[in-house]
Amino acid sequence: MIILNNIISFFNSLTNSSNNLYWGCYILGFLTIFVFNTFYAKKFDINKGKAFVLTVLSYILILVWAYVLAWAESLFTNWGHHNAVRVYIWMPALLYVLAKPMSIEWKKACDFIAPSTCIVYGIARLGCLFPGCCYGIPCEWGIYSDCTGYEVFPVQLCEAITSLVIAFFAIYMNRKKEYIADSKTYFIMLIPYGISRFIWEFFADNEKVFLNISSLALHALLMSVVGIVMLIILNKMEKKKKIIP
Repeated sequence: MIILNNIISFFNSLTNSSNNLYWGCYILGFLTIFVFNTFYAKKFDINKGKAFVLTVLSYILILVWAYVLAWAESLFTNWGHHNAVRVYIWMPALLYVLAKPMSIEWKKACDFIAPSTCIVYGIARLGCLFPGCCYGIPCEWGIYSDCTGYEVFPVQLCEAITSLVIAFFAIYMNRKKEYIADSKTYFIMLIPYGISRFIWEFFADNEKVFLNISSLALHALLMSVVGIVMLIILNKMEKKKKIIP
């Protein structure tokens, strides 16, 4: 991890505050998906303008909802946190509300948004490396964290890489030349993302609820369960349509 520590130190030396790099990655993540979705929309036969508006509105509202849910989870004592794990399962419901006025099919909107959901988180998570926030458990061969003053497991990097890999997987799921929306990509994405995040939470230095499991790990587990349940429901709906003459 010496090389990674040197890279982090180098970039931190270029700015007056490591928080600037954190917010820089955060902003870069959103700018990336705004641009990506504007061009990715062509595959789904969605107007670029509508794609941009849908992306901006969905992520602004889902970010606000993340804060509200975290606030509720703290029994309304602390005003939230923008961790995406809490809100991934809510995105399809939000898209159902936003897509209809834009004359975009809900199934198409879900499949369209799936890759960007992981892209924005993957890039933003890299920003946590610079101030050392959202750090992992103490680890002798880990990376140095300014927040702790000692070496920790590079859980931020692991989550970022995992998220970006799943983003490419979602793009692969949407690979059909003549795209036909089935709304399965988003829910399929939830399964590996939820399972991987559940595992990474054991290496994160977050407060544990029970059995060394954090509240975010429970959210991640719920994410994968929702993905599985929704796939079962969608498959049953498809079978019923085929049976009906």
